[in-house]
Amino acid sequence: MLNLSKLRTDLDAKRTEGKALLLKYGTLAESENRKFTEQEETELRAVASECRDLQDKIDTLHGHQSVTEQINAMLGETPRRPAVHKSLGQQFLESEAFAFIKAGGHRAQSSWRSPGAELMPRFWGATLTEDPASGGALILPQYQPAILPIPTRRLMVADLFAPGTTDSNAVAYMQETLFTNAAAAVLEGGIKPESALTFAAVTDPVRKIAHWLPVTEEMLEDAPQIRSYIDARLTLGVQLAEENELLNGDGIAPHLLGIQKRPGLAADVVRGAAEPNADAILRQMMAIYSTSYLMPDGITMNPADWGVTALMKTTTGEYLSGGPFSGGVQTPVLWGLPVAVTPVQLATAAFVGAYKQGAQIFRKGGIRVEASNSHADFFIKNLVAIRAEERLALAVYRPGAFGEVTGLGVPVAP
Repeated sequence: MLNLSKLRTDLDAKRTEGKALLLKYGTLAESENRKFTEQEETELRAVASECRDLQDKIDTLHGHQSVTEQINAMLGETPRRPAVHKSLGQQFLESEAFAFIKAGGHRAQSSWRSPGAELMPRFWGATLTEDPASGGALILPQYQPAILPIPTRRLMVADLFAPGTTDSNAVAYMQETLFTNAAAAVLEGGIKPESALTFAAVTDPVRKIAHWLPVTEEMLEDAPQIRSYIDARLTLGVQLAEENELLNGDGIAPHLLGIQKRPGLAADVVRGAAEPNADAILRQMMAIYSTSYLMPDGITMNPADWGVTALMKTTTGEYLSGGPFSGGVQTPVLWGLPVAVTPVQLATAAFVGAYKQGAQIFRKGGIRVEASNSHADFFIKNLVAIRAEERLALAVYRPGAFGEVTGLGVPVAP
C-alpha cells in the first residue's frame, strides 16, 4: 500500500538529488563554456521524470489538499507545541550552578561563589496546595489518547454495487425493453420468422451529497489532532447519506433515484404466515433469475429481520445457522449471498438483486474536503468552515433483476 508520508520523503530526496546534479553540471558547463552533454541531459531528465512519477502518485493517493494543509496555510503558521514543564530540582541539575559544584569549584580553599541559577516554578504561591489561588490541582487526571466517537452504522450498501467513474454530469445508456425472439426451425426455401428488439434511452443525473461544519481557529491551533478527526467524520457523514440515497432516494432533485424506487422492478414476493424468512427470500431469488436471467448476488435486510432469520431452529431446538458460537451472525450470509444488514433497509422487508451485473455507481471524483474562512463573517470571528462533498450517479441497467420480499417476521406455526 502506498504511504503518503514516504512518498513525500522520497520526492524531497529526489528533488535534492536533482538540484545537486543541476548545480554540478551547470557549473561544469559554464566553466568549459559549453552546453550540457547528452549524458548529463539524460541524467537530469531521468531525475525529473522520477520526480513527476512521485508527484503523480502523491496526487492520486491524496486526491486533494488535506484539510490540515489548508488550515495551516490559512492561519499562516503551524500549531505551537505545548511547553514542557520541568521540576525545580530538574532545572537546578541542568543549571550552571550545579555544573560548578559538580566540577569541584566548591572545594576551593579560599572563599567561592557559584553562578546563579534562575528557577521557574510551575505554580506560584507561598504554600503549594490544590487551591486555585496556589498551585491548583496537583494530581492531574490520566488522559486517554484520541477521541471517543459517537457510534454510527456500518457502511455496507455501496459495496454491493459495481463501481464506476464519470467525467460528466449525467450517465446515459440504452436499455433493452423488449426482445421478441421468433427464431424457429424453417423448411428449405421457407419464410424465416422476424424477431424484434425495442430500446429506451435512460439518463441518470449526477447528484451531489454535501455538508459542512464551523470550527474555531483556536480549536484547530490548540488541538491539532482534531483536524484529521473532523476530516474523517465529515467524510463518514457523506457516506452515510449516500447509502440512504442508493436504497431509498425518491429521484426528486437533488435526490438520487434509489434502487428500491425504480420502475420495472420484479414483482414483490410476500412471505406466508408460516413461511420462514429465508424461504421467501429464495422464492424471490428464483423469480428474478427466471425472468431477468441474472442470478441475484446480494441482499439487504434490517437488523431486526436478520436477527429473526439467524435465530431459526429445527423442531428439536438446534440453530440452523450454527448457533451463538459460530461466525454466522458476524458474517451474514443467506443462500450463499452476502447480506448487508443495515437500518437503512426498512423493517419487515428485504431487497434482493443482481447488484454487480444489474446496476453500477458512477462517481465523479472522490469525496472532497475543503476549508475556508470566507463564509459570512467567519474571517472576523476567527471561524473556519470545513466542507465535505461528493458527486455520483446510480445507473440501473436491469430493474427486473431486483425485487422486494415483504412481510418478514417470525413464522406462525400452522
